[in-house]
Amino acid sequence: MAKFALLLHHAPDRYTKLSEDDSMNVMKDYIAWVEKTVKDGIYAGGHKLSATAGTEVTSGTDGIVVHESPLAELPEILGGLMIVEVAEMTDAIELARNHPHLVHNSRIEIRKIEGED
Repeated sequence: MAKFALLLHHAPDRYTKLSEDDSMNVMKDYIAWVEKTVKDGIYAGGHKLSATAGTEVTSGTDGIVVHESPLAELPEILGGLMIVEVAEMTDAIELARNHPHLVHNSRIEIRKIEGED
């Protein structure tokens, strides 16, 4: 078995304008998906990332520089990630195809986690 990260991208303001009911419905969709993958023994963890400004550390001719990352100015942000443990990439792709994130957003990036198979 190998581990894959499902990287959940969305617009910076995607969830800020939802009503409380709409927000709860989105949460229910994600929770149901997690519960199913836990039951199936393939969910290995996940985290929601803060939608507030992050910090970026860069290296250049001026040395190491720390910047506040202006998330609101970006077309999309990494909103969270989920780790699944499946046999191969095609299995991870199938999980992504059925992930509620693609109902509420438009992109999931899948990356194999090195050294985890």
